[in-house]
Amino acid sequence: MPPSISELQRRLEKHGLDDNPKAQKLLTQATAPYLDQEQQWRARILLQKLIQKHRRYPFTDSVPQISYLTDQAILGKTIKSEKLYRLQEQDLVQHAGIFGRSGSGKTTLMRNLMAELSAPFWAFDRKQDYRHLIHDFDDLLVLPWYNIKFNPLKPPEGVKPILWIQVFATIFTDSMDLLSASRGFLIAVVAELYQDYNLLKENTGPYPTLQDLFQKINDWKAHPSSKEGQYKGTVKSRLRGLTKVGGHIFNFSEGYSIEELRHRNVVYEVGGLYKEFQALMQAMLFAYVYYHQLAQANRSGELQLILFVEEAKQLFSVYQEQQSAKGIPVIDDLMAQSREFGLGIVAADQEPGKLTESLKANTKTKVMLPLESTQFTKIVDALGLNDIQKEYARNLETGHAIVKHGGRDPVPVQLKNYQTETVTEKELIEDQREKWNQLDFTPSKKPNFSPSESTDTGSTPSTDRQRDAESTESVQIALSEEADDLLEHIAENPLQFVTDRYDSLSLSYYKGNEAKKELLEEDLVSEESVGTGQSKGTMFGLTEKGRAYLQEEDVEVQWKGRGGIRHLYWQDQIRDLLEEHGWTAFIEKLDADVYGIDGGDEIAVEVAMGVNDRELDHVEDHLDTGWKTVVAARNQSVKKGLQRKLEDSDLDASQVALTTVRKLDAEDIQL
Repeated sequence: MPPSISELQRRLEKHGLDDNPKAQKLLTQATAPYLDQEQQWRARILLQKLIQKHRRYPFTDSVPQISYLTDQAILGKTIKSEKLYRLQEQDLVQHAGIFGRSGSGKTTLMRNLMAELSAPFWAFDRKQDYRHLIHDFDDLLVLPWYNIKFNPLKPPEGVKPILWIQVFATIFTDSMDLLSASRGFLIAVVAELYQDYNLLKENTGPYPTLQDLFQKINDWKAHPSSKEGQYKGTVKSRLRGLTKVGGHIFNFSEGYSIEELRHRNVVYEVGGLYKEFQALMQAMLFAYVYYHQLAQANRSGELQLILFVEEAKQLFSVYQEQQSAKGIPVIDDLMAQSREFGLGIVAADQEPGKLTESLKANTKTKVMLPLESTQFTKIVDALGLNDIQKEYARNLETGHAIVKHGGRDPVPVQLKNYQTETVTEKELIEDQREKWNQLDFTPSKKPNFSPSESTDTGSTPSTDRQRDAESTESVQIALSEEADDLLEHIAENPLQFVTDRYDSLSLSYYKGNEAKKELLEEDLVSEESVGTGQSKGTMFGLTEKGRAYLQEEDVEVQWKGRGGIRHLYWQDQIRDLLEEHGWTAFIEKLDADVYGIDGGDEIAVEVAMGVNDRELDHVEDHLDTGWKTVVAARNQSVKKGLQRKLEDSDLDASQVALTTVRKLDAEDIQL
C-alpha cells in the first residue's frame, strides 16, 4: 500500500520536490475527484517511486550553458546523464575551491584544469605533481625550489617603496605567525634599510636582500628586556632560519623578473622548504603580481593569470582570520580584490575546516570530493546541499565530486582521469636547462653611497676603481673536492657559463649543482645571469671572501676589470667588438673600462651597471683627453637615468654616445 497523501506531501518537502512539476502533477492526480480510486492509487505509487528514485540520486543534472567558441575547461561528465560539465575559463577569475581528502582526486582535477587553460598559470607544487606537464606545454617553466631566485624586498615596478614595506612586513608576520606589534617593528627596520639604499626616493636598484635585513636587525640597538628588544629577537630568529635555509633563493638584488614570468606557465616546486617559508614565498609572489597589476591600472577584469595553490590552509589559515587583533589576513583581502585585476586562484585542501571563511565565500566554483566525516561538515553547507543530498555526498567515490558553480544547483560529476608520466630529475634538467639559463637575475649588491651621504654621491674617495682591501683574517672552510675544484676553475676561467664549466670538470648537473650550493652557502661565489639571446646564461662571480680563500690556497685569480662578473662579461664582449673593427683594445687601461687605439685615434667605453656619479666623472675625464667616449648601460632604465644626469650636468651630452650593452654596435664605435 502506498503512503497516504499527507505522508507523500511530507516526503516531497523533505526531498526538495515540493515544487517539482512532475511531482505536483502526480500529487494532483492522486487527489483528483474526477479520477477513480484505481487511477488515484496508481498516481500515489508513481509518486512514491519518484521520491525513491530521487533519494538515490537527489540532483538534477543542470550544467552551465557555454558556447564552444569560448575558452573553457572541462571538469568531467555528470554522473547520471553524462553531460559534459564545462566552466568558462573567465569564471576562474572569481576563484575556485577544491576540497577532498588525500587521494580523492584533487591533484588530478588541478592537472586537468592546467592542461586545458589558454590563460597562463602558476602552480605551487609541494610534491612534484606537475613537472610532467612539460609534455603538454613546450614553454612550461619548472623551477625546483633550489633554482628559484626571488627578492621579496624589491618593490614591483610602479609600486611606491613605502607601500611595499607595509605589504612585506604584513605578509612576513602573517606567514611566520607573529603578532601585529612585530609587524610595526619590522616596518621601522625595513624603512631604515630602504633609506640606506636610497629607495624611499627612487625605486631603482640595487635592492637590499633578506640577508641585509637580517644584518640590519642584528645591528639594531634595543635592550633585550624591552618590548622592542623582544620584537627584535622574535623577528631575527625567523629571519635567521629563512636566510640559512633559503639564502640561495632570496639573496639577490633582483631575482627572476616576475613581470615577465606572469605571462608564462610556471611550476614552483616549493616542497623542499619548510611550510612557513612556502607560505611566505607563495604569498609574496601573489602580492607581487597583484600590486604590479594595481600599479599598471590593469582593471579590465579579463583573466590574466591563474594561481594553483595546494595545501591552501598555509595561505588562507582560519587561525589567522580568527585573530581579530590582526584584522583580516592580507592574503584574503588581496584575493577578494584580485578578480578586478584578472587574477584567479584555484585553492585545494583536504581540511576545509582550517580554511578562512573569506576563501569559502569568495570562490564562485566549489568542488567537493570525498572527505573525512569531520571535514565534511565544515564545507557541505557552502555547497547549498539539502539533507538528502548531504547523505548522497557522504558516500562519494574517488574521482567523483559535487560541483557548485555560482547560483546553479549542485551536480555530481565524474572527473576526467588525467594520465601522467613520471619525470625524473635528470629528464627535468635536460628539458629545462636552456630555459633556466635564459632567466635574468642580479646578485646582491651594496648601495652605491653610504647612508650619511646625499643621493648625489656615488663613489669611494679616489679609489672607486680599486677593490676593497682583502681581509687578512684566515678563511677556515671545509669544502668537498668537487666544490674546491669548481672554485679553482672559476678563478682560472672567469668567463665561462655554468653548464660549460660542469662539462669542463666532467661533473654531472647534479654534482655540479651540489658543489655550487656549497660555494653559495659559504658566500665564496655569486651567480649572475649574463648575455642575451642564444648567448645568454649563468656565470659565477667571486666574492671578497672567495678571493681571500683562494689567496690562502695560492690560487691565482685571472680576473680583469673592477666590477662583478656581468661587468667583466660585457667588458670582454666590447673588447672583442672593438678588435673585430680594427681597434687594438684593452680592459681596464688608462682608467677606462675598455680602451681602444687605432693609429692616432683613441676610444674609451664605459660599462655602466647603475646610475652613478662616478660614470659621469669618467666621461668627463675621457672627454678632456679628446677621446671618443661611449657609455654602454646595463639596461634601458640605467640608460634613461644616465641621460637625465648628463642633461643636468655641465657636460656636452652630444659628445657622448649613450646606448645599452645589448644594442652597442659598429656604428657606436666609429669615429
